[in-house]
Amino acid sequence: MIVALGLLVAMLVVGFGAPRYLSVTVAPGLHPRLALAAWTSSMTLVLAALIAAPVSMLTRPGRTTFGAAHMCLQRLREDGTLPWLPAAQVAATAALGGLALFVLVSVTRRLRARRASVHRLLLELDLLAHARTAHRGFAVLWVDADEPVCYSVGGARPTIIASGHIDRLPAAERAAVLDHEAAHLLGRHHALVALAEAAAAALPFIPLFARAPDAVRTLVEFSADNRAAQSNGADTVGAALLTVHDFAAGTPHSPPVAGLALSRDAVTARLCWLGACPGREHRRWAAADYPLAVTVAAVPVVLSVASALCAATIVCLRLSARA
Repeated sequence: MIVALGLLVAMLVVGFGAPRYLSVTVAPGLHPRLALAAWTSSMTLVLAALIAAPVSMLTRPGRTTFGAAHMCLQRLREDGTLPWLPAAQVAATAALGGLALFVLVSVTRRLRARRASVHRLLLELDLLAHARTAHRGFAVLWVDADEPVCYSVGGARPTIIASGHIDRLPAAERAAVLDHEAAHLLGRHHALVALAEAAAAALPFIPLFARAPDAVRTLVEFSADNRAAQSNGADTVGAALLTVHDFAAGTPHSPPVAGLALSRDAVTARLCWLGACPGREHRRWAAADYPLAVTVAAVPVVLSVASALCAATIVCLRLSARA
């Protein structure tokens, strides 16, 4: 029960506090994949803690510090000092188990529905495409559209969809746009966005999940821009962004909702990140991005569990002394 209490505290600390302390990882001078990994690691840890909490209440602790604290509480319960403990444990296990089951079912259903929707979309685009090429090993479907369209679809058949406006770009800018979408597919950004959206739908009352979809969608764009810039140069990616934005602004229809975020504010923000984010040749500690992100996400969890253990042990010892 002590471990479950620590995991519950960790869920609250990370779920409500992470949007604040994760902000330090979101800065143009840092690679966006650091912030992206920190956000996804935090969400994963909260979901894992939600599942592990009821499981830990059903397991028997070994002869460890956790076991000693558990035996202390067990003795108090047998002595009648904590007569309400069994009922509280059963109620907490049922509540946490029910919540974990609800989240698992909700997330799974949304992910399956999204996968089916993507499958139907690709079937329709296969019929509409007037040309098929390949870029960076991914299929590219060229379709007719009144506005500039370039977006990617992940899943079992990762595909890039583009309109003739993109094909009319200068060769370097066209390569930059396609590299941006290929970066989404290589980084499995669609899966990250889908997980964030599914978790937010299941746990909208937790700030981490409520804010995650917007944060992840923004960070994957910055990350894809940066990866495209490593191959084509930041100036070329910036020029492609401005050209496609001007294409969209010049059409009588609204800008595309899928693919690149092409509002003026979004373009300005992305150009700012492109200009400030260090390139591959200037990053000495690139390999440390993922370990650092996981550490940022895991430290609050470890501290929460340790604090719960210490607090429970102190309370237990004081109650034992009184008894």
